[in-house]
Amino acid sequence: MSEPVVVDPAALDRLREWGGEKLLSQMIRLFLDNSPARMDQIRSGAQQDGDVEEAEKGAHSLKSSAANLGAEELRGLAATMEGHASDRDQAAVAELLPRLEEAYTRAREALEPMIGGEP
Repeated sequence: MSEPVVVDPAALDRLREWGGEKLLSQMIRLFLDNSPARMDQIRSGAQQDGDVEEAEKGAHSLKSSAANLGAEELRGLAATMEGHASDRDQAAVAELLPRLEEAYTRAREALEPMIGGEP
């Protein structure tokens, strides 16, 4: 089994083609600025007494922003999380959370050094 792709270089190249380094930096900055709140939504919804619908919303948003940047591992896990949350399977959401957290950390670590200068 091959290792999941943390960040697909082809997705980053597409962003560069569309808007240069400035667009790429802006997209990464938006992800880094907004994804902590999405992760908090997911964590909150994963708790036993949490609102699993919040986890679904957070996972949906995280999935989309990860896809924009080619963060494939994170996108895939967020999609799976969204499905479990949509099914209102809170136990599956909670069980998947540690893997999602790890993928999120790897994506952030891969993307942070790619931010250019000032916005």
